[in-house]
Amino acid sequence: MSETPAPEDSADASDALGTLLANMAKAVQGERRSSPGYQSMDAADTIHQLVRRLEHATSEAIMDAYDVLTDKFGLEDKRPLYDYLFEVPMRFRLYREAFNAETHVGCVDRAVAAIAEEIQAAGNPAEPKTEPRFGKAALAGDGAGGHIGAAAAADALILADLFDDSRRIQRLSCDTREITGRILAKSPDVDPAKLAGTVRLILSTAADIAREQDGLETR
Repeated sequence: MSETPAPEDSADASDALGTLLANMAKAVQGERRSSPGYQSMDAADTIHQLVRRLEHATSEAIMDAYDVLTDKFGLEDKRPLYDYLFEVPMRFRLYREAFNAETHVGCVDRAVAAIAEEIQAAGNPAEPKTEPRFGKAALAGDGAGGHIGAAAAADALILADLFDDSRRIQRLSCDTREITGRILAKSPDVDPAKLAGTVRLILSTAADIAREQDGLETR
């Protein structure tokens, strides 16, 4: 029959464990801060410099992963694969948080598996391609603790695209008088009538191209 440890012994053991964990955390932090990557970030004199170094480091890591995926694992369809790799950090976070909301067990492994499958699809020309935004949007909360799902996400994104398209048309159809006035304010020697006609022709042509090539509606 085991003996119940005295309260003093339990407290000492707890303190020792807390000290050990704290020392381990400090050691990991110290090792990370002594790494070349951290030193490069720490050497930045401004936030702008830090952002540039972060972008460079991210691009380098993505190019390394891209080369390994294509050279070692034989993935193809290079541009979709390259573009997708830039989304991996955010997509991993979204998947991990979504899986963690369901169960704490295996959320990281499930996120890794989901990302790996999407990488294979992006780098395999035989795989049917889907809009990457649909998968991310499907993880959005539905207000009841669940997710809106792929179908609702697709509908929502299509509506958002239509709204963006209508805004583009509105910008293309901006008041000719206002555009002409702003140009004349900077270049008063330009003939107003000819300038207005040119602006109107350019806007009309731009709207036609948007409708013909992008399928945008002007009404």
